[in-house]
Amino acid sequence: MGLVLWIDQNTFATSLIERVFKKRSLPFYTIDSVKDFSYLVDDLHPQVIVLDGETYARDPQTFQDQYSASLKMQGIPFLLLDPKEDMGFVKNKLGELKKPLEPFELPEMIAKFLSAN
Repeated sequence: MGLVLWIDQNTFATSLIERVFKKRSLPFYTIDSVKDFSYLVDDLHPQVIVLDGETYARDPQTFQDQYSASLKMQGIPFLLLDPKEDMGFVKNKLGELKKPLEPFELPEMIAKFLSAN
């Protein structure tokens, strides 16, 4: 599996998830905000982006502006974590994840979404 870019304001949860990925030698990068992150998509070349709905809701316009300005980002598959209603503009949606999550099952769950598409 390629790099997972996880965008979630819950740093406690993402640190647990990051440990699971790192322990299995799987590439993982996390940020806690949608502000000015599009350069990371260009630099890191993620295979999938997991976007938390609550994190998106803190600044939806900023995310939408970056998304619409980046063809590369639009081509990357997204998994939406507890998505908000106004997230329907995301074009390449693999699926949705619901909280609470089991961190130890996430690598396999994400791999299943990726292999199904």
